[in-house]
Amino acid sequence: MSWDGSILGGGDTAPAAPDLLADLNLDQVFTASSIGGHEAARRPLRDRAEVIARQEVFRDLEAEGIRAAFDAFDAGMRSVRKHLEHGRRLHQPRQRDRWEVDAQLVYCRTLREMRAALRELPVRSSGLRRWGEWLADHVDGDRFQELDSAAGQVRSALDAVRYTVHVTGRQVVIDRYDGRSDYGSAVAEAFARFRPGGDPVGSGPGEPWPDMNEVEEQVIAAVAQQFPAEFRQLERHAARYREFLDPVVARFAADLRFYLNYLGFVRALAEHGLPYCYPEVTDGFAGISADSAYDAALACTLIRQRKTVVCNDFRFDDAERVLVVTGPNQGGKSTFARTVGQLVYLGALGCPVPAARARIMLPDNLFTHFVREDDLADPSGALAQELTRLHDILTRVTDRSVVVLNESLSTTTAADAARIGREVVRRLVERGAVAVYVTFVEELAALGPEVVSMVAGVESGDDPVRTFTLVRRPPDGLAYTAVLARRHGLTYTAIRERLR
Repeated sequence: MSWDGSILGGGDTAPAAPDLLADLNLDQVFTASSIGGHEAARRPLRDRAEVIARQEVFRDLEAEGIRAAFDAFDAGMRSVRKHLEHGRRLHQPRQRDRWEVDAQLVYCRTLREMRAALRELPVRSSGLRRWGEWLADHVDGDRFQELDSAAGQVRSALDAVRYTVHVTGRQVVIDRYDGRSDYGSAVAEAFARFRPGGDPVGSGPGEPWPDMNEVEEQVIAAVAQQFPAEFRQLERHAARYREFLDPVVARFAADLRFYLNYLGFVRALAEHGLPYCYPEVTDGFAGISADSAYDAALACTLIRQRKTVVCNDFRFDDAERVLVVTGPNQGGKSTFARTVGQLVYLGALGCPVPAARARIMLPDNLFTHFVREDDLADPSGALAQELTRLHDILTRVTDRSVVVLNESLSTTTAADAARIGREVVRRLVERGAVAVYVTFVEELAALGPEVVSMVAGVESGDDPVRTFTLVRRPPDGLAYTAVLARRHGLTYTAIRERLR
């Protein structure tokens, strides 16, 4: 059965730009979920069938019994890698070869147990079912059976090696064990009562020595002379099975780690009361929406700080294509924009997304335009640099693109920002792209039926407080005015009091 072991696919898609990952705080999500080291995290899918295939694998792994079996497989493969990495650091050949034999035994046991578990598990996803079929053929195959048997024979032969060490002054003599009393066991038994809990010496696993010292090397060399057949068997075995790890198994194990790590991440969020879901994914625009969505990167920070995570709802209906987001500074506008971007990106990875319910369009491209520091090497200035980046986006967007614009044109005057902003919105609508546009220019929210206004909320009262909740309503400017007037003592009441 020919198969490369991948349960992720999507290897032919273009990698996401580093700026996009940083703008949407996806680099922080990758770090928190431990998927950043996998190339798949940087290559969102373009094929809806591949997205659904990944979702099916995630759903399978959510089942307790299935997840437990694959967790055990993952632990076994990590143990194999640990044995191999440790062995490669050793300079004593016999010691290195023995570590490799132990790695082979763990490897074979892990595959056998995985194969046995899959016989009983109700796996439904095509990816995991294909793994089960391949694994059954592989474990029953001659090469695996030979490796399993040969490694076991070498281990048994070495375990049967027993020798004595005679120390007389500075002379050490190694000999075959001849049945005499084991003084080591006698000493251990005599001093057992002095050990904490009465545990006998060697009753539990201990950390191995990192390498042999010179005395130990001389001892093992002498033992090898006493047991030449056993150590020749070890040497021949090591030479024959040096590259024993099947590339299909290695690829599958790496892909599985992506799923298990990310699933552990969203389940940890769920333990703090935050929802996640498998979004409905469409090839073209068929409405985009989410309930109780949140910025996953910010959520991790707030959880550590024991603060509340605020969730928001949004939707694009029918002709709607551009969400214009306005409201007071520090009111959650940028966080909301990142939330939308994260949902689209993570959904395109085939991952569960941070929301209670979601529908997304699988984009051909996801673009971001966030404020950048001036490039001092570019004499054109901040505004020209912004316009260059905007022009690049607007020439590439299609009716399957998603664009996140955050505080764009904030480096210019209000009049220029309004004039240029109107042209940006017009071109986005003309191209049919979906966009979130965070801006201080409120008039952009009333440019037609394709544009929807969302406003960051502020609680009314003597001391207005930002709610970080965004609602669909026309902007009125009062959120800015009320907050700023109270902050700077410019309300009617405050001014009148000072004039008395």
